[in-house]
Amino acid sequence: MAGYHGQEADPLQVLKSQLLACHLADVRDSELEIRLRRAADESASIAWATTYPLLTLPELLREKTAQALAQHGRQREIQLRNRAPLGLAA
Repeated sequence: MAGYHGQEADPLQVLKSQLLACHLADVRDSELEIRLRRAADESASIAWATTYPLLTLPELLREKTAQALAQHGRQREIQLRNRAPLGLAA
C-alpha cells in the first residue's frame, strides 16, 4: 500500500488502523473515541519496540482497549454521580 509521496505504508500502522477501526465501529462517544485512539497509539509504540511487533500489537491493543473502556466507565459514573441533585439539609 503506497503512502504519501509514493512511500510504502508501515505495516504496523496499517494493522493498528485496521484494528482500531474495528474498535471504533460502534463508538458514538467522542471521549471514548479519544481514549481508544490513545490506547491504539500506545499499543503501537510498545509493539514497535518488541521483536515481533505485528504479532504483539493485537494483544496489546486488546489489553489497552479494555483498560480504556474501564477507565471511561469509571469516569462516566463519577460524572453522573456529581450531576445528581444533592439533598439540602433543613
